[in-house]
Amino acid sequence: MFSWRRLCAGGATLVAAAALAACGSSSNSTSSSAAGSSSAASTAAGTSSSAATGATSSAAAASGSNAACVPAAPSSLPKDPDGVAASLTGVAKDALKGYPGTVYKSPWANFKPKHNGPWKIGFSNNQVSLYGGGILAGLKAAQKANPGKISSIVPLVPATPNDVTTQIQQMRSLLEQHVDIIYALLSSPTALNGVIDQAAKQGVPVISIAGQSTDKNAINLQPNPTDLGYYGAAGLVNSMGGKGGNVLVVQAIPGLTYNTQVLAAGLPVLKACGMKVVGTVAGSFDPATAKTATLQFLASHPATVNGVFQVSGMAPGIISAFQQVGRPVPPIGDINPGAPSLVYWQKHASSYKGSGVAISPERTGEYVFDLGLALLEGRGVKITDVPFTPPLVTSSNLSQWVEPGWTTATAAQANGPASAIPTQALIDGYTAKK
Repeated sequence: MFSWRRLCAGGATLVAAAALAACGSSSNSTSSSAAGSSSAASTAAGTSSSAATGATSSAAAASGSNAACVPAAPSSLPKDPDGVAASLTGVAKDALKGYPGTVYKSPWANFKPKHNGPWKIGFSNNQVSLYGGGILAGLKAAQKANPGKISSIVPLVPATPNDVTTQIQQMRSLLEQHVDIIYALLSSPTALNGVIDQAAKQGVPVISIAGQSTDKNAINLQPNPTDLGYYGAAGLVNSMGGKGGNVLVVQAIPGLTYNTQVLAAGLPVLKACGMKVVGTVAGSFDPATAKTATLQFLASHPATVNGVFQVSGMAPGIISAFQQVGRPVPPIGDINPGAPSLVYWQKHASSYKGSGVAISPERTGEYVFDLGLALLEGRGVKITDVPFTPPLVTSSNLSQWVEPGWTTATAAQANGPASAIPTQALIDGYTAKK
């Protein structure tokens, strides 16, 4: 299973934290940072709000200046044996276009909480990381925006990252502490199924963050990985002028599900625009590792590199590699950008053409909180997977993504404006009206 936690391990080493519509009628559970966000990811990328309901329809709608060679964005819905995805509307349905795997009717569609609030939240954080820390910050911000509704948030973190056994024990501990819902950065798509089912039998929903659990009792919430690859490649093509060129591909961990999904969506865009992949290296989601791999490639390939497509958060290491050997830094398709690469882009805006597709951890935390609160307030979740279209970072909205005080040495992930993820519109689409 793709795990954003793996992408974000390593604290200071992963300085980029390589870790991923008009509102309808709504409940009053939305956090103030997300409330009233009437735009989809395309609006966060600088387009008009009228394009919000079609945020995933094309890269042109999202970026505003697409090269003619870029094919249309993936528009087919995932495998949907229960027909629930096809029944959705608005940004929720758009966010499922191109989504991998199979989705089902959620067993929480008619859920009724055991009691009225305030409720207790359990947060099973697979490991200490910039991404996990961002999720928790988003949860706390949303709690503050909903006074009196949550009695406490109980966060538990295994001492060893990806420790399945300990995470199972800690999730059982949360159940023993009588939490009403669990938000979890799962360490496995299958190994936690038993405790997820145990929680379900006790009437406790589990929302899996940034990954797809195979258990139908889980609710999977993540940025659409197909969109990450497609828009990452489309942004790179635009930055390169859409005229072909030599591209270096920096993947993360070959064979990892997320790595495969992003490449499967991005490489066809590069091919359609006549880009020649002149090399492929692996950076393990780590800027330092990516720098070493890029340096090794550049040492044996003196020809011009016109662009770099990287699958998540490794742009700082790639930039540093080009600088170290005295070669111009080419445009980089910056999927999951962090402070270092965005600050570089801002400082070199006159000569560097960048692009980014963000995962926005704090905004994701707010979405997770508000979806869970809507569920506890009686709005059943219709479908097993509730992804969002990842917001784009462009030259026109770059200033909204670079926070005051950031430098190229800041260890932080990009969260973007409050409207980066259209939380309320997604909740209205994925849940039943109260």
